[in-house]
Amino acid sequence: MNQIAPTRTLLTAAAIAAACAFSGNAHANVAAIDRQPLRLEQPDLEEVYDGDYVIVALGAGYVPDYEGADEYGVQIGGAVRGSVEGIAFKTSGIGLELDLIPNLPGDVELSFGPEIQYSAVRTGSVKDEIVDMLPELDSTIELGFSAGISKKNLITPVDSLALSYGMRWDVSGKGAGRQSRVSLSYFTALSKGMGAGVSVGASWHDDKWADYYYTITPEGSAATDGALPVYEAESGMKDWDVKAYWGMDLDGDFRNGGFGIATSVVYERLQGSAAETPIVSMRGDRDQFMFLAGVGYAF
Repeated sequence: MNQIAPTRTLLTAAAIAAACAFSGNAHANVAAIDRQPLRLEQPDLEEVYDGDYVIVALGAGYVPDYEGADEYGVQIGGAVRGSVEGIAFKTSGIGLELDLIPNLPGDVELSFGPEIQYSAVRTGSVKDEIVDMLPELDSTIELGFSAGISKKNLITPVDSLALSYGMRWDVSGKGAGRQSRVSLSYFTALSKGMGAGVSVGASWHDDKWADYYYTITPEGSAATDGALPVYEAESGMKDWDVKAYWGMDLDGDFRNGGFGIATSVVYERLQGSAAETPIVSMRGDRDQFMFLAGVGYAF
């Protein structure tokens, strides 16, 4: 059975969210379009995002069979994002993130809140027959936090730049350790119903995390009849990635909710032990690609 590094549970959440994350960014910027010169006046519309709101999305992605694999397949998943009484929330795979800081007037916004993630690392067979021979790992529960700061009206009245940082620890007692991530993203509205963005990010892990997911023990090597050699993983940088995404509201205006679609393309470059483990260096590929699409409804 497999002892792979956990695929980001329902990797499609990255794009699914296209419908979620994208709409969240879009509505914050699109109102400024009406302030641009040489534009006909638009009728006032009730903004679904002014108070409590929820976005529900479904999506699909063409993603690696496991993180570091060189074989790909289609995954399907869902995501939810919204705000109730000033507390923002969003799902991420099988997990939940909260933002406890309400948005205030002005161009600068802060975010901070807890997050919890369930990582199911024993997801059945993988396509690679050698990796599939490795002993199973237990699933884990990770608890941590995320924080961020964003600035609107950076270059134009309809764009924003956001910096975020997060850290999670295994609290299930399985010894999976700690991981952290930082990302920088830029978004701009292209019209009242269309927008696009790019982001760059990187993540790190400690010795326990590396050992749990990337080490090949003597028992693991024996289970593969020596096809995968013994390997001891170490802490360090796990990966860096670049993402581009685009989305469109189907009635031409993000502010009044309804249906929206979005797509995302992701390139990830594994680093350190995440790339050097025989699971990847001998049986996979450190260069990872993801193609994602989602449809969502805001109300």
